[in-house]
Amino acid sequence: GHAVHYLCREQMRGAIEDTGATFHSDVEVERELYEGREPDMIGAMESLKAEHGIESDNMMMAWGKLAPIQTELKLPGVIRWLRALGADAVMYCPMMNPEAAYAAEVLGVPSVALFTTAGPGSLERTSLEMCSLFGTTLDELAEAVRAYGPHAEAIRRLKKNFGVDFDSYLAKPFGRLGVLRHSRMTLVTTSEELQDPASDELLEAYRRDGVRFEVVGPLLDEAGATRAAGHREKLAEGGAASGHSDGAAVVSKVRAAKAAGRPVVLVSMGTVITGDNPSFGWEGRPMGAHGKPRG
Repeated sequence: GHAVHYLCREQMRGAIEDTGATFHSDVEVERELYEGREPDMIGAMESLKAEHGIESDNMMMAWGKLAPIQTELKLPGVIRWLRALGADAVMYCPMMNPEAAYAAEVLGVPSVALFTTAGPGSLERTSLEMCSLFGTTLDELAEAVRAYGPHAEAIRRLKKNFGVDFDSYLAKPFGRLGVLRHSRMTLVTTSEELQDPASDELLEAYRRDGVRFEVVGPLLDEAGATRAAGHREKLAEGGAASGHSDGAAVVSKVRAAKAAGRPVVLVSMGTVITGDNPSFGWEGRPMGAHGKPRG
């Protein structure tokens, strides 16, 4: 068998180690990004926004502008880490951690993407909904990102220093994850029937890229396994995410309902909306046109 190593946040340590895998802190490994900056849900985006004077940009705008800059800062640490482990393969989240695929490619290690939303069409719909939330359009976002000098400069440095062709998530067709073309396959954690519809244009783009999707359904753990719950930026003492529950009370109610013959519907809310991100967390509020929270 293979040893399994995770590069993740401290709050996920318990759930990772409960599986028998080894935990490594991304904040410690990716020191070029995190030294002198505050970690948040998307790398160290809030610190980088302040450094680049774009504090008033909404999350999607800032994410687009800063994506290659964060990738450039993450790559050296991820490459060092994979090389030290002697990794045989890499599995990664293409939405949150594309740097893992680029690092694997630099080292000649095969990678597999783990697509945890409702299939390739899901990001088309999500992107449009997020734009509506922030009062903008995908075309306006894409144009602003293309015009942002530091974005283009970071893409040029990635090519020069690492041989990496960076894939913007705002390239057309919108909703396409270009980074998937660097991986052997992409595992989709839903069923065929529950995937969001995808446009013909998007599917054709993935076909041209040689992207191979494998729909595997939900990846379920064992009863009693330690759960990571929502993504928390604020940690309680000891490094655990504050506000988490072991779920025992909920499970007890579900069992009682089943015993009584009542139907039970499970709705997974994921790890973002159940977290404490100021824009998309449980109590989050989106930024309005003037950079003020609204709603």
